[in-house]
Amino acid sequence: MNRPNLYNNQSVLPAESLGGNLIDGARNPFWLAPMAGITDVCFRQLMDEMGAGVLVSELVSAKGLLYNSEKTHKMIEVHSKPKSLVGIQLFGEMEEDIINAAHYVKETGAAFVDINLGCPVKKVVKKGCGAALMRDPAYLEMFLTKIKRGIDLPLTVKMRTGWSHDELTIHECVTAAYNAGCEWVAIHGRTRAQGYEGRADWGLITEVKQRAKLPIIGNGDIRTVGEAQRLLSDSGVDAVMIGRGALRNPWIFKECIGLDTNEFESPCKLLDRYLELLRTKYDLRNTIIFLRKFASWLVYGYPGAAGFRSSMYHLLTINELVQNAHIFFERVSHLPKPKFESSEIFMASGHG
Repeated sequence: MNRPNLYNNQSVLPAESLGGNLIDGARNPFWLAPMAGITDVCFRQLMDEMGAGVLVSELVSAKGLLYNSEKTHKMIEVHSKPKSLVGIQLFGEMEEDIINAAHYVKETGAAFVDINLGCPVKKVVKKGCGAALMRDPAYLEMFLTKIKRGIDLPLTVKMRTGWSHDELTIHECVTAAYNAGCEWVAIHGRTRAQGYEGRADWGLITEVKQRAKLPIIGNGDIRTVGEAQRLLSDSGVDAVMIGRGALRNPWIFKECIGLDTNEFESPCKLLDRYLELLRTKYDLRNTIIFLRKFASWLVYGYPGAAGFRSSMYHLLTINELVQNAHIFFERVSHLPKPKFESSEIFMASGHG
């Protein structure tokens, strides 16, 4: 399969206007992974501006949309004139709920609906959602087929390698997704039992790609540009999803497609831009919460980062936070950007 054009900077057409396969509309093969509590509309827009090939929302409850939860509906907002394909990731135990929720997704202008088959959290899997759906590939095929027939948008899925090492159902589940008419399968290379521990099994992802009849997207433990480029090439997958690597290095997508890093925005300018986006969507309390998290990711690895992160929670205004962040980055501006080593523990509770 031909890879997407790495330098496609045109605004994305509506999904119904795209000819051929959905993946042909991707800007490049380096995509933003869905991350709970992180990949909201503001962060997605920022990563769109930073060159991510495809953007996927955080996990969204289909029932929450149907109950008209204001908070849940805010989670599926799509920013104006995205240059990257934007998908909304839904979860639910009932096909009808996802079908009905997809109508709201379409109204946002999203390009596709993504079904979560990988969430390991107990409150999700005990309802038969997330990774629990991988335990019965035959049922999964019927589940996805019904959804595919009931929605107007293209359908994709993100899954793990299986429930446990004794239940590696990835091959059967990928076949189920293909038979159901899904556009691609994104694979986080861990089982549900692993959670976010251990290492992602890229050998298995490679094996799946060799056997699959639809595009395969690899995900797991991509922390650096070199890892992203190497795993894309070595595994033969159609694209890779980057999660935690994009938190520590928001410039990673631009770097992956070979843009000159000297022309990139400084951390201060990036922080200011993120604040600008947050102010359009959130109240003061939530704006400062998101900004604190983003600033803490940007300083990670620099000398004095721990002290800076601790001090942020004593700063009560946005102006104080921004001013202190600017002072910090000016103080370390002569230093090289910290490396995100594979041995480091960072966001160990999840996020790709």
